[in-house]
Amino acid sequence: MPSAIVLSHYEQLSRLSLAYPEAVPHTVVAGDICFDRLRASLPLRPSYRRAFGLAAHQKLVVVSTTWGPDSLLAAAPDLPRRLAEVLPVDEFRILLAPHPNIRAGHSAWQFAEYLSGAARAGVYVPDDIDMWRSAIIAADLVVGDHGSVPFYSTALGNPLLLATVPAHSVDPRSPIARLLRTAPRLDLSGDLLAQVRRAIELHDPQRYSPITALTTSEPDRSAAILRTAMYRMMGLAEPGEPAEISTLPMPSNYLTGPDSHLVLAEITAVRTAAVNRFPAERLRSDPDVPRGAHVVIGVNEPRRRWLEVADIVIGDTGPETREWVAATLSRLPGCVLAAAPVDDRRWLLGVGGGRFLAFEGSATACRLFASVAYHGVVRGAGLDSMTGHWTIECGGGVHRVRAVAPNDDHGNWSTADRISAVSPANPKSE
Repeated sequence: MPSAIVLSHYEQLSRLSLAYPEAVPHTVVAGDICFDRLRASLPLRPSYRRAFGLAAHQKLVVVSTTWGPDSLLAAAPDLPRRLAEVLPVDEFRILLAPHPNIRAGHSAWQFAEYLSGAARAGVYVPDDIDMWRSAIIAADLVVGDHGSVPFYSTALGNPLLLATVPAHSVDPRSPIARLLRTAPRLDLSGDLLAQVRRAIELHDPQRYSPITALTTSEPDRSAAILRTAMYRMMGLAEPGEPAEISTLPMPSNYLTGPDSHLVLAEITAVRTAAVNRFPAERLRSDPDVPRGAHVVIGVNEPRRRWLEVADIVIGDTGPETREWVAATLSRLPGCVLAAAPVDDRRWLLGVGGGRFLAFEGSATACRLFASVAYHGVVRGAGLDSMTGHWTIECGGGVHRVRAVAPNDDHGNWSTADRISAVSPANPKSE
């Protein structure tokens, strides 16, 4: 018999007493220290979202999977990639929260290979096995199974969609079983985007409170109760200072999305455009590019077929940007436009015939503007007509770019352009 059996709620004690009454005298109902840390961190939700690089208009979808044959990844191994392919890139970010036993059972290398398509589609698969905690603090929706992560997230007030409901694998009297019977199921053959939007928009944070109230009998007191129990078992005097609960560490990685995209762009008014982007990985399952869409690839591990159908190539920061643009276009004769950053704010794009356009803005804004420029060029507009201050709407966000014609042989801006680009009269904007 163990010295102590720690439970989080008195409802667990009642179930234990039915199954093993001899254990009851050895139990300590101490609450849930993991949930207490989540609760302590919840007021810092804006900070966790900011640390993930999430804009106010962006939604974070956490896909949580436990391990074993009834888990989400076992039942629907392609779901993370499928979600990424249909959720607009600039409106949603997706993070996978896998149980550590999956890597332990299959190896880190094999697990990464299984998820390589999802990663190319922009699904973030953290190396930190504990990142799920900060992720559900920042989340707008969890898609999950019968694991503990979806239950914790629901207890924090987040929406939930169940991708698999293996009721046979849990105690039918448990709170998780009750949640499995109550929460909405994700129709894997249905419209995933519509279901995600509906789950977020129609969610009532109090909907599951009678169930999630069973998370802990001792909210915010677990540290004190556990410390008292441990010092009693060791026969030592407990420290005089109070037992404290600390908040969770901030994530150290931005959720950046995919490097290559399927893009729909439209110039809607004078120097105003609308852009919608999806992962280029969608080409694998949907070989027919949506009408009017074009393919934008980054230079970080694109598929060979993407190179063959690319309309735009986006490069990284480096020397001799003008020369890189010209050389890239010469090696990809089917490509219309190439663009790359000159520095943190300034970019250069070029088309065939040695024609260039310089522009400045955030990295996201400049990538979007490359698609706007492509839209104009293929419809007969000259690059000179694309100069000026542009407003680009994308995924609920507004981005601004200033474009000028480079006026020396190296595609550089003039001194006057560089001064005006940072003057108060022309504030930089995302």
